[in-house]
Amino acid sequence: MAVETQSEFIGGRNIQPVTGTRSALATPLLREGVAIGAIFIRRPEVRPFTDKQITLLKTFADQAVIAIENVRLFKELEQRNRALTEALEQQTATGEILGVIASSPTDLQPVFEAIVGSAARLCEATFAAVHRFDGQVITVEAHHGMTETEIEESRLRFPRPPGREIAVGRAILDRRIAHIHDIRLDPEYQITMRQRSFRTVLAVPLLREGKPVGALSLWRREVQPFSDKQIKLLETFADQAVIAIENVRLFQELKEALEQQTATSEILGVIASSPTDIQPVLNVVAENAARLCDSEDAQIYRVEGDLVRKVAAHGILPGVLAVGETRPIRRGSASGRAILDRTTIHVHDMLMEREENYADIRRTAGHLGIRTALAVPLLREGVPVGAITIRRIEVRPFTDKQVALLKTFADQAVIAIENVRLFKEIQERNAELREALEHQTATSEVLGIISRSPTDVQPVLDAIVESAARVCGIDDVTLRLHEGNSMVVRAHFGPIPVPTARAEINIDDPRFLWMREHGSLHIPDVSQQNDFPIVNISGSRTFLIVPLRQQGKLVGTLSARHTEVRPFTPAQIKLLETFADQAVIALENVRLI
Repeated sequence: MAVETQSEFIGGRNIQPVTGTRSALATPLLREGVAIGAIFIRRPEVRPFTDKQITLLKTFADQAVIAIENVRLFKELEQRNRALTEALEQQTATGEILGVIASSPTDLQPVFEAIVGSAARLCEATFAAVHRFDGQVITVEAHHGMTETEIEESRLRFPRPPGREIAVGRAILDRRIAHIHDIRLDPEYQITMRQRSFRTVLAVPLLREGKPVGALSLWRREVQPFSDKQIKLLETFADQAVIAIENVRLFQELKEALEQQTATSEILGVIASSPTDIQPVLNVVAENAARLCDSEDAQIYRVEGDLVRKVAAHGILPGVLAVGETRPIRRGSASGRAILDRTTIHVHDMLMEREENYADIRRTAGHLGIRTALAVPLLREGVPVGAITIRRIEVRPFTDKQVALLKTFADQAVIAIENVRLFKEIQERNAELREALEHQTATSEVLGIISRSPTDVQPVLDAIVESAARVCGIDDVTLRLHEGNSMVVRAHFGPIPVPTARAEINIDDPRFLWMREHGSLHIPDVSQQNDFPIVNISGSRTFLIVPLRQQGKLVGTLSARHTEVRPFTPAQIKLLETFADQAVIALENVRLI
């Protein structure tokens, strides 16, 4: 070392006399060819290290890299788990609010209370408030986290007209988010004596069709601006508040009609009792529309691309379509015109329609004996999703009250359709979250076993096949390793027996050729293909074979089987590929150690 520092290692010239180092050995820590550190050993005498010692130090370096990589993977896993937990909390909160909306169709207060509580908790705010705006003044409808003094201050400040001197007024006037990082530094903000304990405020407007109907506000006592994620979450809560307000508005308008026509309450009951099934609602809507509008029949259509499908009908008149049948959307029918024009179509006398493209209406009138028809489109956010039509056999136009009532029934059908859609979306999202959490937990458990079994690969392999079968609902999972010229079963889980004898490898086997070229081999139904020969003694129908590859070489396979035709989902295939990678890591760990 003393000689080398005079030439190549000049940096060690000054410290060599202090350390007394004569012989030194250093090897890099490489991860995928990139140096992330080094191991350095030294001796005070001139005694070069042997080749065996150099090789041993390289092994220690590889083990250090594995340890560093394990720590990095665990940290990434912890971060993902935190993100999943946070997403699950937000999803749960929004799901709970939607549940309150569904269970409180005429009462906004429970919805507002749920919104401010969730907003304050998930956005880490000192307190939250929801405000209404009637076009003239702003009011406080609900709050969370306020002290009695602050509640009293709020009562003194509201109701009041919107102004730029307060955050909610600014959000309502500008119809956009007002985020004031420090109210003491904002030139327009007017601070009262009781507000001196607050610094940061966020206000999001409640917009219905572009018009402000209120605002949500969050406060913090310290100067701590809200993150983009928190702002986005508050916007979601604002959207839910608008949905609740809009639902209540529609129900209140309906209530006036229900006082005269109490029978329509049956529709609301069916909507509440069928949150995931639209058919009972549509059947009741059609029945009540025909009865309460004094028509011979009622028909409801849903839009499916360029077609309409009749989904419900009630009455004595024959129809061009049976329930379940489809036809193109065209102007020749009252329902088609209502959908295309997105407006109510009221044909007083179908035989008097003289426009050429209304020929279908005249033919229908002459063939079926129908004279008067009224069609109202089902509109969701201005987009037609269907139509409801009522008809009479005599020339007797519907009254304005009946037209308004049919529009109400159309609104109820849209609410029911939207409720079903929202419930199904929530169910699908919750199912996806549960599946993701189960998959994450399973891979985490296998990583834990890898860390606890650095010299024994069998517990890892056993855990992999069991976890894959349990989490994915697989009938049978088998892990085979390439040993010599054979594939040998090293782990198996499931009731289907597997041969334990060595299976000679045929390098021309289409399955191995496919896996070398493309990766995982998925056969949805083995009886419907001839490309990949499979000895199917067990009578299994669906197969998935995932290769275990190490440095480009096939070192084994992870196979899964279903006894019936049940193809694997992309998420399940991805999870088995992850398990295969973990098996390779475990094998490599044992080899290195």
